[in-house]
Amino acid sequence: MKGICALTLEPGDFIAAHLIPKALTRPSFPGRPLVQIASGKKAVRRWDSWYDERLVTLSGENVLTELDTWAIEQLRAHRLVWSGWSEAKSLEGHYAPIPQTTWGIRKTSGLDTLRLRLFFLSLLWRAAATSRPEFAEVEIPPADLERLRSMLIEREASPASFYRIQLTQLATRGVTQNMPPIAQYKDVKSLVPGTKHRLERIFRFYFDGLITHFHLPESEALEADYGPMVLGAEDDVVISTVTYEGSFQRENLAIVLSESLPSELLRSIDH
Repeated sequence: MKGICALTLEPGDFIAAHLIPKALTRPSFPGRPLVQIASGKKAVRRWDSWYDERLVTLSGENVLTELDTWAIEQLRAHRLVWSGWSEAKSLEGHYAPIPQTTWGIRKTSGLDTLRLRLFFLSLLWRAAATSRPEFAEVEIPPADLERLRSMLIEREASPASFYRIQLTQLATRGVTQNMPPIAQYKDVKSLVPGTKHRLERIFRFYFDGLITHFHLPESEALEADYGPMVLGAEDDVVISTVTYEGSFQRENLAIVLSESLPSELLRSIDH
């Protein structure tokens, strides 16, 4: 089918474009299906990750593929996703645990943080531009969508304060999950003594043990307020960690499983 590419605005033949890279949304074992579950809905068997057949043409897919290929290699090389851990079951030795909590922190050097930010912005653009119902919670103003599109075409990731990105990594392996992005409120602690914390609207993306928070511009803050905790603000990036056992990811899976309609497909989920 021919049409206008939503990314490059050039005419051409549409192709199936993955909204989240297929390499990062795999089942636990080759040949097994992905199981899509949601509260109050029947589980659905899927044999591929989410894609859109009417979003981009080859010209747009080339832009996205370039970003995806580089980012997947870097995420694995820096052990930011589970598929970069080899046989390891935890991130032990690569982060500093916070005593008596499930949390920790790590600093990653030698990574092109602006280029990685551009990859994540491409995920945000795809989620907001697609009409797939699984991504319906990612709604952004048309002007912001156009600005994101232009940033991808121009390979421009600055300023880091525009839909600023903060990363959290699961420090232990857990159940393999493929989860569409969701809209949430995040309780943000102020870094300025004497000022109160606040709630900020975010979009939460998850894949392969890595969580990405996009802070909406309505709560925009200068990246200097957070330093390397904001991806692309500095050469290094500081990432918070949490064990799978203490994470929202595990808690959310338990809730969704309990509220999903019974289905034989649930037997396909690893425990």
